[in-house]
Amino acid sequence: MNLARLVQLVGGHGEPVNGCDLPPDEAQALAHARFPNHLSCLVRDWTILDLETTSDELEALRARGLEPVMVYALNVVFDSRGRFNAGDWVRSSFQLSFEDNAFFLTKNTLYVLLGKGTRQRITVSGLTSLR
Repeated sequence: MNLARLVQLVGGHGEPVNGCDLPPDEAQALAHARFPNHLSCLVRDWTILDLETTSDELEALRARGLEPVMVYALNVVFDSRGRFNAGDWVRSSFQLSFEDNAFFLTKNTLYVLLGKGTRQRITVSGLTSLR
């Protein structure tokens, strides 16, 4: 990924989106109440990435109940599975569902999007460079 694209991705460019406005402990409690069977990861400084796909790729994802959408966050606040430390960055897997601009569910994790973030499109090559 070139430096200009990285700055665009993490620099607040894209469509503004308001996430969960609750403090982290209240957001965690709400996530557990609404999604009791899912482990959660609370994040800040996030971007929702809409992956540009071919029609065949889109069909393959949707056949598995997924959408070509991911979350990239620069700041993990809390991860209930203990995979990430506070302050780590994270990239989710594909979206299973997205509710209330705050609860981004994948097959393995419920990402709670805290505060304000953005939404933007990304190519497959741009996505693979986010490592």
